[in-house]
Amino acid sequence: MVVRRGRNSIGLRSLPFSRKVSYFDGEFERLYQRRVLPASGPEYCRLMEPLLRCCTPPRHRSCSRARGRLALAAGVLLLLGCILLCSRPGSKFMSYCGRAFLIQVCQRYPKVEFLHKVDPKVVLQNYLRQNLPVIITDGAEEWVAQREFTLPFLTQLYSGHPVLQSTEVCSYWDSLHSVENNPMAFFEKVRQQRLNQWAVQWKNCNKAAAKVIRAFYQRPYFLPPVVELAESNWLLMASHEENDAVEDTFVKVKDHDGDLLMWIAQLQGIFEVQLLPKDICASKCTHYTLKLSPGEIVAIPLQMWDVQYRPFSSIAIGLAATGNWLQDPR
Repeated sequence: MVVRRGRNSIGLRSLPFSRKVSYFDGEFERLYQRRVLPASGPEYCRLMEPLLRCCTPPRHRSCSRARGRLALAAGVLLLLGCILLCSRPGSKFMSYCGRAFLIQVCQRYPKVEFLHKVDPKVVLQNYLRQNLPVIITDGAEEWVAQREFTLPFLTQLYSGHPVLQSTEVCSYWDSLHSVENNPMAFFEKVRQQRLNQWAVQWKNCNKAAAKVIRAFYQRPYFLPPVVELAESNWLLMASHEENDAVEDTFVKVKDHDGDLLMWIAQLQGIFEVQLLPKDICASKCTHYTLKLSPGEIVAIPLQMWDVQYRPFSSIAIGLAATGNWLQDPR
């Protein structure tokens, strides 16, 4: 049986759900081809603006009866998803609207907030799930790494620990473009050449090596149980001459493996961390430049932001890791 455009509503209601989806999918495609539907992303999003306004985070809502409207908006978006996602223009429509939602979130977030002794539930609901970065001022205060991770200590640790000596690091990068891809070889160059401006980062992806570094820090207390941290971790180190202007070059933290979250803990000195909005948000949303002091941790949702850093003190040392959200009831 072929469903025709002139079919009455009673006949349409009698069809199986899969045939209803096919019918609406065909109608959507027909309207798209006839240019009845808008051809640009902004126009798609303009149609959804009333819903998107009511889907902004709770503390930024200006709509009256926001809770009821949010439930209605969620229901409408779910219905649209069921009907439209099977079609090419339908998928494009939902993609544009999802992006528009993220843009509205970042446009309404004027600055990155600082929190102290915060409840993990607050971090999850008000920041991570809203794709909003946040700084926890007491995030690493009690860590051994915050007290001991200096350049001499790390040089000795990597030269004397059997596990760290026998395993290779991943995603290695340094400002001298070394061919060895080895932290110890880099530190030796810094010592011999007496360099004052340099940067290096590497990922401890070997489980045994990452475990050695984890012995110096704990799971950040502000992360709720639904956030599952990756086993690997990064060490970020950089230096510049005191009283000199900081170089414009930022270093990106790469190799996220598709994770949704990254946290960076400041251990020594000060890093200037820059958060850059991704994709379509790049032209609509501002970027943030933060200065992290020792003991502070910035939590960054990677779906929205790219991360880069540079030293703001003579020597700066940081530790980073990534994680993902597990499914849980809200």
